[in-house]
Amino acid sequence: MKVEQATGAMLDSFHSYIHPKASRKLESRTYRLLPYEREELRSLLADAPGFLDLGPDFLHWCGPDPVFVEWGSNDVEVLLANFAFHKLSFDADWKCEYFDLQYMYQKLIEGSLGCQPSLEKAVTELGIEADLDFHSAWNDTYYTIMVYQSMLDRVEGLTMFHRPPKQKGLPPLWEMELTGFETRWGCKNVKELQQPLCPLCRQPLLAGRWVRTLPGEQVVRCKCREHRRLYLAVTVEKDGCQWSGKAAIYKDAGPVAERYRKAVRKMQENARRKERAKTERAAG
Repeated sequence: MKVEQATGAMLDSFHSYIHPKASRKLESRTYRLLPYEREELRSLLADAPGFLDLGPDFLHWCGPDPVFVEWGSNDVEVLLANFAFHKLSFDADWKCEYFDLQYMYQKLIEGSLGCQPSLEKAVTELGIEADLDFHSAWNDTYYTIMVYQSMLDRVEGLTMFHRPPKQKGLPPLWEMELTGFETRWGCKNVKELQQPLCPLCRQPLLAGRWVRTLPGEQVVRCKCREHRRLYLAVTVEKDGCQWSGKAAIYKDAGPVAERYRKAVRKMQENARRKERAKTERAAG
């Protein structure tokens, strides 16, 4: 459902069942959650279009720069994964942003980040009339809009915000957002990463070799004459058809330094193994 951001007023809607192709069996737990009988749901899905037919129509309805609001944090990621699975490409300038209303509700209304509230719990706590079944995509989208409208009434100047990334160890000394790159590691060509400076004294850092520590992370160990060892880490993720991420410099890097050391040890072990194999072949 499309809504007006300032008021939450509903402007338009798009709805369709999808005939499953990759996995056609629903678990019993799923049937218990959904407000459908088994045969009723099977009939609805059997007559529905496939994702290849429906996906492009949905993208066209969304427009070039959609902003999604969801209850939870994985619906849009699953949607994008389905586009990737079916090899449906995006326009070159297509991008989207998505917000977790459940997290915002916890922060602004409940004031606690304990147990994540269900949509039904939030609807009940806000006194919203619940005359539709839950766990139906259409109905849950409607209830999410009702919660958003209620939050607009209760929180003056409500603005959307993201859940902060999980942080272990000390925070970085310096951070930089990286957006709009055609390749995964194209961001490493920006000046701030090609010629890094110490965040404490602004002197040039002597950087070593980039090491891949995670599928979406590379780290380089740097040296400052005054502040000694620092770690420059780059993390990236797919953003539509482009790549975005963040660069950060750490002094006491904690998990970042441990991942770096572990990756370096593995590279050294592989190099020694190859050298031994080369020596054995030469001797044989």
